[in-house]
Amino acid sequence: MCQSPQELSQEDLTDAYAAMGFMIDAGFKLDWLEKKLDEVSEKKNKEKSSEAGLQEMEEDLRDLKRKYSDMEALVQKEKVKMSAAKAPLSFDDVV
Repeated sequence: MCQSPQELSQEDLTDAYAAMGFMIDAGFKLDWLEKKLDEVSEKKNKEKSSEAGLQEMEEDLRDLKRKYSDMEALVQKEKVKMSAAKAPLSFDDVV
C-alpha cells in the first residue's frame, strides 16, 4: 500500500483484498484499509481508462497528421498545375 497506484498490479490489489478479508474474518476492524484499497483500485481503473483514451487520441492524431500531409501534397500539385496553366504562351517554337 506504500506504492503508487502505477506500481501496483491488479494481482497486487487482488492479493491485498484477499489478505484484508482474512484479517476481517479473524476479527480485525479494517474499514479504513478497505476504504484505502477502494481508493487505490479506483485510481488504478481511472489510470487504465485514461491511458486507453490517450492512446486512442494519439492514434487519431497520427491519422490526422498523415491526412494533413497528404492534403498538403495535393494542394502543392494543384498549385504547380495552376501555375503552368497561367503561364503565358510563347511563340518561340513556331517557325
